[in-house]
Amino acid sequence: MRGSSNRLSLALMSVGTALIIAAVTLMALVLTGVIGNNSSGNSDLKTVTGFGVPISSPTPGPTPTPSSQFPPGDSSPIERLIIKSQKIDAPVVVKGVDPTGVMQSPDNAWDVAWYDFTSRPGFDGNAVFAGHVDYIKVGKAVFWNLKDVNKGDIIEIRLKDGSVYRYAVNFKQQFEADTAPVNEIVGPTPKQTVTLITCGGTFNYTTRQYDKRLVVRAERISQGGAAPTPTPPPAAKAPGA
Repeated sequence: MRGSSNRLSLALMSVGTALIIAAVTLMALVLTGVIGNNSSGNSDLKTVTGFGVPISSPTPGPTPTPSSQFPPGDSSPIERLIIKSQKIDAPVVVKGVDPTGVMQSPDNAWDVAWYDFTSRPGFDGNAVFAGHVDYIKVGKAVFWNLKDVNKGDIIEIRLKDGSVYRYAVNFKQQFEADTAPVNEIVGPTPKQTVTLITCGGTFNYTTRQYDKRLVVRAERISQGGAAPTPTPPPAAKAPGA
């Protein structure tokens, strides 16, 4: 009888030990990101958030021309990009193009890039920004929720001196990365505009790139002003064009 009791105790101890080991292993997998959504993500330093083709004749930036519709802008550094409706509140870094003319990408999951060959917020023209949609070992990145913006949503650009410029979304479209009208998307506009770019579609694990780009465009409004009338979107190129 005593032998049976000892065998039962040993069996229970073995089961308990196995359960403890399983729990510890599960916790380790969660914490290291092997399982769980918090540590997934595809993009990395090689993933282009803008477009992986050379931009035609990028320049240091158009000469700022204040609009008569709004008070003159200023040259204070751009500090944050905020879309409250989508819980986006991100620091802004300055980027340009690499030696091949390709738009540089933010160096991490959380920064948004403003491209210095485009207009400054607060001045006429097109201020272009880009950010990652996800990031390896991080998961959802700064522009994960960009796909959910709606027309009329407000984008705020905040400068270091406290100035705030507000823009209302009037255009959202996904383009094939290889055939998108890149120079129209990042090129100048007649009105004060911001254009936001992030990745979409399918991720290629060999090239480390997504095959589509989501483009959101918004026009400046006055503080508390109404959304502007939608403008025609950039025209997508036909395949092979």
